[in-house]
Amino acid sequence: MGNKALMVYGSAPCGEIDRAALETILNEFDVMAIGLDCPYEGHIHFFATYHFLDIPVYKMKRDHFKGNMDFKVIGHKHRPEIDIFEEHKEPSGSSTLLGVVAAIKLGYTKIILCGCPMEGDNKKYGSTPYNHFQKGWISRLSEIYLHTRSMSGFTKQILGHPTKEWVES
Repeated sequence: MGNKALMVYGSAPCGEIDRAALETILNEFDVMAIGLDCPYEGHIHFFATYHFLDIPVYKMKRDHFKGNMDFKVIGHKHRPEIDIFEEHKEPSGSSTLLGVVAAIKLGYTKIILCGCPMEGDNKKYGSTPYNHFQKGWISRLSEIYLHTRSMSGFTKQILGHPTKEWVES
């Protein structure tokens, strides 16, 4: 992994706009898909989720559209279907923060969030709005700030937008 960049791709509707904007400053990166609803169909290196029951469903979804299946699964429980364990810490920052923390431990130094604004409704997992997860991001900001930027929303406000200079530094 080393100095290679990582795009963390979430399920927010802004994901494709964010990815297109990222590709204007960076054209080579590994990819981490976040959660069952992640619409990214390209090659992924990692899949991060707090919801272990989503793992077989996500794998079936990827198999259906002939996506690669050789990705590593990141989760917060020691289970057979989890390849990379990352301990859960309260307050939660959602599966996205779980993935970012794991990516830093894996050696990624440039992590860019696309489709992960941490704003709006979260219809899949009850009525908890994504804003609820902002506390987790604030509590771990010092741990992730150096290596992480975001293309949109609340996460962009607290982490900043990636620039060509930041990516190349």
